[in-house]
Amino acid sequence: MHTTMGSKDNGTLRSDAEAPTRRANMQTKLSHSPEQQTGQAAGTTAFVVSAYANANANTSLEKSKSASTAGAMLIWDLPLRLFHWLLVGAVTVAAITGFLAPEWWLDVHSWAGYTIGFLVIFRVLWGLWGTFYARFRSFIFPVDETLAHLRALAQKKPGHYKGHNPAGALMVFTLLGTLIALTVSGLIILGGQENIGVLAGYVSFATGSGAVEFHEILAFGLLGLIGAHLVGVLIESLLSRENLVRAMIDGRKSVSPVHAQSCVGHADTSAVNQRELPPAKRVWARAISTVLMVLLAGSGAAWALLKTPPNGYVAMPANKTYASECGDCHQAYHPSLLPGSSWKKLMAGLEDHFGEDASLDDESAKEVYAFLRRYASDKWDSEAANNLRQVATKNPITITATPYWQRRHKDIGKSVFAQKRSAPKAIVLPATKMR
Repeated sequence: MHTTMGSKDNGTLRSDAEAPTRRANMQTKLSHSPEQQTGQAAGTTAFVVSAYANANANTSLEKSKSASTAGAMLIWDLPLRLFHWLLVGAVTVAAITGFLAPEWWLDVHSWAGYTIGFLVIFRVLWGLWGTFYARFRSFIFPVDETLAHLRALAQKKPGHYKGHNPAGALMVFTLLGTLIALTVSGLIILGGQENIGVLAGYVSFATGSGAVEFHEILAFGLLGLIGAHLVGVLIESLLSRENLVRAMIDGRKSVSPVHAQSCVGHADTSAVNQRELPPAKRVWARAISTVLMVLLAGSGAAWALLKTPPNGYVAMPANKTYASECGDCHQAYHPSLLPGSSWKKLMAGLEDHFGEDASLDDESAKEVYAFLRRYASDKWDSEAANNLRQVATKNPITITATPYWQRRHKDIGKSVFAQKRSAPKAIVLPATKMR
């Protein structure tokens, strides 16, 4: 008890002893001028504001770093990117061989066309069951939204889309449609004019020739679309401050806070990644199965179509009498290179056959004439037969005098043909080898 009371007394004594000091300090503070008090308050406020600003700056920096790391998400899967750049290569080869290369590059041009057809079929299938942003349903927009986007684009204020925007979607569908039309028309030309390819047994020469102009118009149209596409990518990259070419290389597009206010699509980025972008193994399994499906279906269709013989061809056996009698002096030309009327006139004047006497005995002459008339150009629907069927009025028995031959060789100087050279003898080729 005494100890407790003593402690209390000591505390009271200390408090009483310190009281004058506290009063002196209070008097000193009260003695300061209002200006001094205001300065102290301002200093305190500035310190608090500075500390708050520093804290916000650190927080913003952390958020910025986090956004820069998580702001770019995988939009274009690897199969889609491979399709895009392989298509660029195939179209480039087709354009060079179609516009610039000589005609004997037709095989390379054809294979480039086959490659384009394969890639387009893959893209159509991948647009049905590929990853989310590769599917057509992810970028099919209503007309009013497309028009609104084009107006915003004209005002340099387009919305930011994680996948294709309406203008890009319109270009995708237009390019795919043009490439499909180009591939089909190319197959028709190959089958009709050249009598080769999967449609050779189903297309006439007239149909193939009629598709040439359409094919050329589509080719020039494709060049225009490619130019518009490149300009659009450049403009969109500048307005959105995002490198869209790089996005088609690494597959990533920005979904950072810079674009968040105008970003069209799902709000939850993490949910989008989990739901719309499956694991890489699943993506590759789906892509490989799609490629195999296209290859198997395409091979089966080609096998079935190629079973039909070329349209307009005639099964023509080799004639030994014609090969020996006519091939003894020069090349035994294929009967389809002249019409029946020309062969009749030629066989009637063998005693003066281009300045030489090429007369035959009656039996041999009848056999050769029957062979030539039976397999003359009137009976064929090949490119050579159709082009050489029209003969020169004044010289109907000379192949090199036909209007078509003259047009095709007009750029070759006469001195070239005047050169003396020996030509190898040849026999009549079977129908399946003659185009």
